[in-house]
Amino acid sequence: MPNIINNQDHGYKSSSIMRKLKIRTRIVFVIVAGLTLHLTLMLGVFNIYAHTYLKNNLYNHIGNIQKEIGLSLELIVDDIQMLSLRLLVSTDIYRTIGDLSIPEEEKKAHIRSLMEGIVAKNELIGDIVVITNEGTRYRYVADTEIFEDPDDLLISNVKQSILPVVGKVKHDASGKAYVVFGQKYRNFYTGQNIGILLIYVKESSLFNLYKPAFEGIGYSYIASVNNEVISHPDKRIVGNTLLESDSFHPGDTAGYRNVSSDRLNYVLSTYPLSDRLNRFGVDWKLISVVSRPHLFGAIDEGNRNALFFALLTFIGLLVLSFYLAAKITEPVFNLTKKLGTIGKSGLKLMIDRKNPSDEISELENSYYAMIDRINNLINENNEEKEKQRVMELTALQSQINPHFLYNTLDAITWTARLKKQPEIERMISALATFFRISLHKGDKHIAVEEEIRLVQSFVTVELMRFPDKFDVTYDIPEPLRKIRILKLILQPLVENAIKHGMSEKQGKGLIEVKSWENEAYLFFEIKDDGVGFRSKSDVQNTGKNVLFQSGYGLRNVDERIKLEYGAECGLTITSEPGKGTTVLVRIRLNNGQIS
Repeated sequence: MPNIINNQDHGYKSSSIMRKLKIRTRIVFVIVAGLTLHLTLMLGVFNIYAHTYLKNNLYNHIGNIQKEIGLSLELIVDDIQMLSLRLLVSTDIYRTIGDLSIPEEEKKAHIRSLMEGIVAKNELIGDIVVITNEGTRYRYVADTEIFEDPDDLLISNVKQSILPVVGKVKHDASGKAYVVFGQKYRNFYTGQNIGILLIYVKESSLFNLYKPAFEGIGYSYIASVNNEVISHPDKRIVGNTLLESDSFHPGDTAGYRNVSSDRLNYVLSTYPLSDRLNRFGVDWKLISVVSRPHLFGAIDEGNRNALFFALLTFIGLLVLSFYLAAKITEPVFNLTKKLGTIGKSGLKLMIDRKNPSDEISELENSYYAMIDRINNLINENNEEKEKQRVMELTALQSQINPHFLYNTLDAITWTARLKKQPEIERMISALATFFRISLHKGDKHIAVEEEIRLVQSFVTVELMRFPDKFDVTYDIPEPLRKIRILKLILQPLVENAIKHGMSEKQGKGLIEVKSWENEAYLFFEIKDDGVGFRSKSDVQNTGKNVLFQSGYGLRNVDERIKLEYGAECGLTITSEPGKGTTVLVRIRLNNGQIS
């Protein structure tokens, strides 16, 4: 218990000390403390980020560059293999080599000409040599061009291997290096063993491929699996085998490692080429040597710049905190004063609204905007209710007082029955049914089957007026007949079909009433084969058409549906002169619509 009291006393004393300071001083203190903590955390996070994420990104960048170079080397090897294939399928070379009637010098010149046509000035190729089983050599370049002969080990390996073989690096008379690709030279069509095929690929072509990659901060080179240098910026070591004691020995595993040479630090990255190239005798790896200070110098420079920027930011924000403290206190008191008048004078008297210049004035004006929005929503809601009331009143007024009319029609029906006038009795009975369903105890909704009965009663009356003028069919699935819908939405559509579609049609017409549903909506289709008309399908844009000015009014039906079921529901009308009109009704299905 004493510990709790001591803690409370300590907190009270700390609060009392802060309360002794002015609000402006307290704000400056909080801002400075927050800035100090923020800058310290920012520098710490940046330092961790620089030494982990950025460093890994730099390593990944080296790996991506090596990967791109590796793909380019694969394309070069593929080009060499395609060239070998073109040489293997050349029947002209087979025939020339086997033709004993041609003098040897003329044969060599002809084969050289054939090779030139196949090579087509490929910059990769230094020379091509075909050595027959008899030891005769046919070359792509003139015999005056001196190249190192292939060693016996390469020739032996080519003869024994079913796959291409890559030999040791060879040089020409000027010292330029070449990588020798060899394989058996067989007749592609008969399989006859003719000898071996050697292709001298320029080392300079390989070097030019990766030379720009790390220029300025390091270099790359290509070595075989046995660490023989295939291509290197220092041409003196091309063809040599690197020892494990060498500073930039590639090692046996792929990845990154740090090496030192002449007191300088480097990052050495080894990237093996694709195993796919093994079937072409190529088992190489790409080694990149990058200066570590150059690679990570940007990170160190960034740390220094971040520290300098943090210091400048702290000084600038310290000055700004004093200015903000002075500005913050004044709007707080002004806002408190304004809010204190709300309960006394009301919002309407506070007309000094300004565009937001800071967070406090923005909060104040947002409050005003909220009140205005609430008032607008209330007004809009009242307008919608008034509009719906007027629509329903219009619908009721159009029914003429069905109570009186139904009783009158019932008396006429009995009179017609007594006078034995069946047609008059049927017509008046249908009309009475029409008005009885229309009244329906004042309900706003009725079942689909009752709406169909209302339509049938109306059609009965119309057929008395226009006998044999039209037929009406109904396709209403039984499960849909119990669904309750808004009253008086189908009869006006059938009425319009009769009045505007059937009355002017030559011959007998047909009106089809169909219904179906999906997961969200109930659909009705009233289709006639009458005279049709030219009109858009949007009901709201066709108010001047006489089709919407007759009877109960299609616009009236469309607006009632939208008010009841939502703006996406309503009528869609399509028509074509001479072919008829189709009206599609869409109604949203809700829970509780089953009667």
